[in-house]
Amino acid sequence: MVPDRGRIPYGRRVRDGVPLPGRSPTEVLSQLAYRVFGPLHPDRVRVVLDYHGLDGQPAARLAEVAARQHVTSRTVSNHVAAVRAAGARLPLTDEVITAVTRGSIPGDDHRARVRIAGTLGLPAPAARQKPVTSSVSRVSPAQLRAARAAARVLAAVGPLPLDTLLAAVTRSRRFRTRSPLTAPGLAAGLTAVGATTDPARRAPPGTTVPGRWWAVVDTAGGRDLTRQEMIAVLTAAGYSRTSADGRLSSSHPLFTRTGPGRYTLIGTHAPGSGPASS
Repeated sequence: MVPDRGRIPYGRRVRDGVPLPGRSPTEVLSQLAYRVFGPLHPDRVRVVLDYHGLDGQPAARLAEVAARQHVTSRTVSNHVAAVRAAGARLPLTDEVITAVTRGSIPGDDHRARVRIAGTLGLPAPAARQKPVTSSVSRVSPAQLRAARAAARVLAAVGPLPLDTLLAAVTRSRRFRTRSPLTAPGLAAGLTAVGATTDPARRAPPGTTVPGRWWAVVDTAGGRDLTRQEMIAVLTAAGYSRTSADGRLSSSHPLFTRTGPGRYTLIGTHAPGSGPASS
């Protein structure tokens, strides 16, 4: 037999036949396990799926899988070996091969992907590469603290330009340090905590917002407030009268001054003017 030099084999044995109907690696592996063990052994199928991270939990060490399935580690190994023997001969579509062998990305269960590749007789996918950062571009703890505060502002009021965020964080007394926060420093911190990097910054997923902030946004949104009205909003949100009437009225990151004794929610332009740029 003359070898076909135009093709690169992806398994040790010839894979002739019709591929399983699954279009994703997880579908194919699940169908393969049911083909190997049949409908009378769903317990074995579940052991194999759990080992490959397909039973509702991430792929775990062999002993952990065995404990979850109430079997021995040897039983898990034997069931996986039976499916792996069939997987080495299973015909695969180009679509499935590409999906199995691509490098892992953030959010992937890399251990599960490596196990699926091994069971299907394919090369293991490359692990996700961590970004390389130099000491010059390292984000300082102060920048991270400021970025987390800015992220809460974004989560409360929505996308904002970087200069608006910088002004909001600078108003907060906690971040008034000997080394003033700069726009590049805040931008680096926001990137480090997972905020989007487009001109209108957006909060990273899962950012928590203090309950009092939600009350402020609900009450002050779209309003042009006097100082006394702003103090009333803060008090109604749960701040003490002393705090609201003191420094908080000039340092709360959700408010911005629009004129003598006039305030609005951050990101809201003053009535009769165009959108504010800061």
